[in-house]
Amino acid sequence: MIESLNFINFDKFIAKGWILVDYWAPWCAPCLVQDPILNQLSDELSNEIQVAKVDIQDNKVIAQKQGIKNIPVSVLYFDGREIQRFAGLHSKQIMKNNIQKTLKTYDFTSN
Repeated sequence: MIESLNFINFDKFIAKGWILVDYWAPWCAPCLVQDPILNQLSDELSNEIQVAKVDIQDNKVIAQKQGIKNIPVSVLYFDGREIQRFAGLHSKQIMKNNIQKTLKTYDFTSN
């Protein structure tokens, strides 16, 4: 299940574990194309990551704080730190392969 994030729950939600956050807006056509891809990723990677969405139209402060200048963009966080960014529209397979590679190779001892 994809969680909708806002200024109340954003920081707490991304604070622990692997979280993929999609930044989008209802008027963004590529964002709407990306939506089913994110639903599939959420289902297929549910044991490894959580997937969430931030509507930047309703959450401008979060978008600004996270450096979101263009959409769609999906950001992979680990314990609140940005690890990987997917700018623009990407296929499910490209995102899935990159996420799984990152999960396997990320050095948890680096800061």
